[in-house]
Amino acid sequence: MIRRLFATTLALVVLGATPSIAQLPGLDLEPYIGAYIPTQDIIDQNVIGVGQVKGSQKNSLAVGARLTAWLAGPLGIEGNFVYNFSDAELTDGATTADTSAAVWMGDLRLILNMLPGPVGIHITGGVATIGYTGDAYSDVTEGKTNLGGVAGAGLKFKLPGILSIRGDADVYAYKVQLGGEVEGILLETNSQWQVDLIVSAGLIISVI
Repeated sequence: MIRRLFATTLALVVLGATPSIAQLPGLDLEPYIGAYIPTQDIIDQNVIGVGQVKGSQKNSLAVGARLTAWLAGPLGIEGNFVYNFSDAELTDGATTADTSAAVWMGDLRLILNMLPGPVGIHITGGVATIGYTGDAYSDVTEGKTNLGGVAGAGLKFKLPGILSIRGDADVYAYKVQLGGEVEGILLETNSQWQVDLIVSAGLIISVI
């Protein structure tokens, strides 16, 4: 009797979950905008004859797009690229200078839909490549591109038809050590952990 009751309950759970699971496989394209928020200094070290020198990226606008391929069930694979219009700031304590710069991120991650339905909750995680570009890094020959990890969480709101609204908070963690030559002198910064936050919102178009 107990075995029959257990088997019946299990069958009902599986059958009840099947419609939600069946709705998930597909392909989603999402352009988005957001805010890039770096939390650590790229350079923080004592320079002989100058003093304590600090360099960092500034908060900025982020523009990106992601492509999500849903597999069977609530699991998917996601490719993402985001460009951050962030200037760089360098200070020696006495003077501060801003220089044109930018930061880009490209990543590949898994996405798990924790709550399928009209309002969904998801978590993501994977590997990322982070790059620095612009006038601030014109003399830098090493360390402008780095590998790291990314993790995130977000919400998805289903709209009529093939559209949805999605919001995300992503954290990128990686190390940066810059090297280059200035006036014939080889320079190298100390290795610094970076933790960058990107908060974004976008419009999903369900391609398939």
